[in-house]
Amino acid sequence: MKTFVSVVALVAVSQAKFCPGERGGNKCVAKDNSYKCAVFFENLTPKRDLTWIGALPDALKKAKNQQEVKEILGDDVNEESFSQLTTCDEKTANARCYTILDRQRSIKLDSCDRNLINTRGSETIGDYLCGQVRRWLRRDDDFKANGIRNLRLPFYYSACNGEWTPISDGSKALYFDEPLCCTPEGTYFSCDGGAFNSVC
Repeated sequence: MKTFVSVVALVAVSQAKFCPGERGGNKCVAKDNSYKCAVFFENLTPKRDLTWIGALPDALKKAKNQQEVKEILGDDVNEESFSQLTTCDEKTANARCYTILDRQRSIKLDSCDRNLINTRGSETIGDYLCGQVRRWLRRDDDFKANGIRNLRLPFYYSACNGEWTPISDGSKALYFDEPLCCTPEGTYFSCDGGAFNSVC
């Protein structure tokens, strides 16, 4: 099973900026007549409500296997399709991102399937994300002692130079179904205490 999280996780976390490609404080928002769909860590640090994981279509530029991108996102989603928002309608951007991400939100974090970040399937999605969390919190005493539990992963969109806005179905914001739990060593574990896959 493949996941949007694995696609967007191609973008490395940058501590100095809101996002790795930020220029002039633009927070990597969508450009004119375009939209973007992103996933974040929510309230990872006291100074940031949202911490960047990555966004589409940015992550598509880094993909080595375009056929796998189609398998993950569908035939109708490609880099060019994100630049076809001529009306700059936020409802359309929200709906398009919801359609793409709603089918990805239930992917299990202990999945080892090949994905765009891990073409050999050598680590789980959860382990990759926990590694990013550890990079952010490596000096945090509480994280070093306890890890982190129930970290939520919200999905946002940006349209036509607009701010990042929660993707929703009209009443409820869209989140990855499974919260993220990480050990102090930066590895994933199941938040509900159940069995999980830890080796790929």
